[in-house]
Amino acid sequence: MHKPYDITMKMLMEQEPVSWLRRFGIEPDGPVSVVDSEVSTITSEVDKVFKIDGAEPYLVHIENQTSPDPDMPWRMNRYNVLVAKDGEYPVLSVLLLLRRSAEAKDLTGVHERKVPGFGLVSLFHYPIVRVWELDVESILNGELSILPLAPLADVPEESIPDVFRRIDERVMRETETPTACMIMVSTLLLAGMRLERDQILDMMRRFSSMNLLQESSFYQMLLEEGEKKGRIKEAREMLLDLVEARFGAVDASFRRSIDAIDDLETLKRMSKKVITISDPQELFSGF
Repeated sequence: MHKPYDITMKMLMEQEPVSWLRRFGIEPDGPVSVVDSEVSTITSEVDKVFKIDGAEPYLVHIENQTSPDPDMPWRMNRYNVLVAKDGEYPVLSVLLLLRRSAEAKDLTGVHERKVPGFGLVSLFHYPIVRVWELDVESILNGELSILPLAPLADVPEESIPDVFRRIDERVMRETETPTACMIMVSTLLLAGMRLERDQILDMMRRFSSMNLLQESSFYQMLLEEGEKKGRIKEAREMLLDLVEARFGAVDASFRRSIDAIDDLETLKRMSKKVITISDPQELFSGF
């Protein structure tokens, strides 16, 4: 299930892909294009893929992460293979850690597999970018689409209001209203990984660009997405209540299976099905 930051990061990267690649230490030697359509079978899994049409074309896969995942090295290896598809182009996979809580001791940028009695059978390298280690001044003085990373960069929390002020001044001075709105909304959303709700609301009251939000189609899309997720959450709770009313308390595994469903119509159909089944697991049959 995609979270608001997924949508945000994808939109920002599409604005200035070359600038983002350079931020990750990649200097394109040819035109850069989005190639999600070429990996349509896995677009629901990977975050962003670009093609660099240089002298030797290759793909760059960027994966955003906000929480620790013990399977991350393996997943990065798997995504790399899936993006490569038929092997026509080599693939560089980059892991972007958006906050410190996503760090894990096994994130070394290397994933290897060995077979007993034989030894190493595969070796995969992936660069890791830790946003909290990035220089905030470099971001604030860089490209507009990179600005929303600034509150997550190497900056003390007490200095974040000044970071917002500088972003606000730049977008009001350098870009049109739709882009200014998109950048400021993205900044607020990403800052929410570090700041409390009250701090975010305080930011929204301070800056000129916040007055433009009602004109932002991006902001309205996020509001609609939030409203939809609220309805989905209610539907999940109602379904669990119905199941427990009929069969008694369910275990954590069953709850996780319900929580993984993010389609409202599916949840509604399953709720109607509760009265016709004789065992809770029958609920998943046909879905």
